[in-house]
Amino acid sequence: MVPPAPKPPHPPPEEVAAIFRRNLDRDYGCKVLFSGGPALGIRIPRARAGMITVEDVSQIRLILDTRRPSIRTEEIDAVILLGDETFVEIDPEALLSLLSSSRGGGGLNSGDLAGILDHFARSEKRTASKSPAPGRRAEVLASGKRGRYVRARMPRGKAKDVALAPTIRAALARPGGGGAKGGGVVIREEDLREKVRRRKVSTLIGIVLDSSFSMEEWGSVARKVVMELLKDAYQRRDRVALVSCSGRVAKVVLPFTPAAVTAKGRLDGIEYGGTTPLASGLLTGSALLAREREREPSAVPILVLITDGTANVPLEVAGDPGREAEEVGHDLRRSGVHLLVVDVGIQGSKLPEKIAIAAGGRHVKTQGPSQEEIYAAIKGEQMEASGISRADGRK
Repeated sequence: MVPPAPKPPHPPPEEVAAIFRRNLDRDYGCKVLFSGGPALGIRIPRARAGMITVEDVSQIRLILDTRRPSIRTEEIDAVILLGDETFVEIDPEALLSLLSSSRGGGGLNSGDLAGILDHFARSEKRTASKSPAPGRRAEVLASGKRGRYVRARMPRGKAKDVALAPTIRAALARPGGGGAKGGGVVIREEDLREKVRRRKVSTLIGIVLDSSFSMEEWGSVARKVVMELLKDAYQRRDRVALVSCSGRVAKVVLPFTPAAVTAKGRLDGIEYGGTTPLASGLLTGSALLAREREREPSAVPILVLITDGTANVPLEVAGDPGREAEEVGHDLRRSGVHLLVVDVGIQGSKLPEKIAIAAGGRHVKTQGPSQEEIYAAIKGEQMEASGISRADGRK
C-alpha cells in the first residue's frame, strides 16, 4: 500500500492568526483557511482569547454545529481562537470533543467550561504579549525532539516525535480502535499524535547605528537604549552588539557581549559626523550575527537599524547606496535574520521602509528623540522574534 503524501507544514501560528484577524468578523466570525492544511479560525468579542465565557462557548457550538457540513470539523488539523489582543492555538481534538458533547442537546455546565478555560489559559500563556521574567530566557516552539513537552497535536507531515498516550486515546475513541474483545489497541496512521515541545533560547541583538552628522542629536538616546538592552541581556543571558555607521565604512564599536561595564566607555567614544555608509553598516552587522550564530545556532538573530534614512556612501565605486542597502536587506531575509528598522528621520525618506520590506522586517517611525519609543520597539521585536509576542503578526 502506498503511504499518503505528507501534508505541507502550516505557516507559523502568528502568521495564520494575523490572516484570520483581518478576515473574521469580531462577533463570532468563523472561517477555514487552507494553508499547509485546513485551519479553523474563530473570533470572539473579547479583549483576550482567555476571557471566553459560557455564552461564547455556547455561541461557538451553535455556529459550528450549523455549519458542520461545510466546515468539516473532522478534517481540521489546526484551530485558532482569537480575541482582540491575543490568540490561542487549540488542539482540534478538544474542539471535536466539545462538539460531540453538544449532540445530546444538553446545555454547557460549569465543569465543561472549567476544562475549556483551563486549556485556553495554558495555551494563551504561551502566546500572550508579556516579557519573560528577569533572569529567564525566552521560550520558543522547538522543531526537533529537544525541549519541554507541553502538549500533543496531529502531525503536520510525518510524525517524528510520537506522543504515545494521546495516540492511544485517539485510537480508542475511534470506532474499532479498541480491537476485538480481549484484543489490543489498533492504531492507524490517523490516530498518531506528535509532541509539541518548547525550548529556552537566547537572543542576539545587533544594533547598526547611523552615526553621521545628521544623527548627532540622537547620540545620547542611542547610548541609553543600548545600556538598557545590556542590562536586560545580563539578566536573560542574551547578547548585544553595536556597529557605528559613519565615514567611508562601518566599524564595530561593541562586539557581542552581555556585559554593560565594558560597553559604557566604548559607547561614550562614538563620534558623530561625516557621511553614511548604510549598506556597509548592515553588512557588518550581518557578519557579526553570522559569526555568533555559528557558536550558538539556536539563538534568535535580530538586527536593529537606527537611521534617519540617509545613505550616501556606496559599497562599490559608482554604486547606488540606497539600492545596495535594499540588496543587503534581501540577503538578511534569506539568512533568517529578523530586521527592525527604527526610522528617526524628519525629511520623509522612504529608504528605511524599503529596507524593512526587502528584509521582510518591521519599520517603526518615531515621533522624536525618545529613548522609551526606541526601547519599546526593540523589545517588541525581540518578543515577536522569540515567538512569545502579540498574536496579530508582524507589521
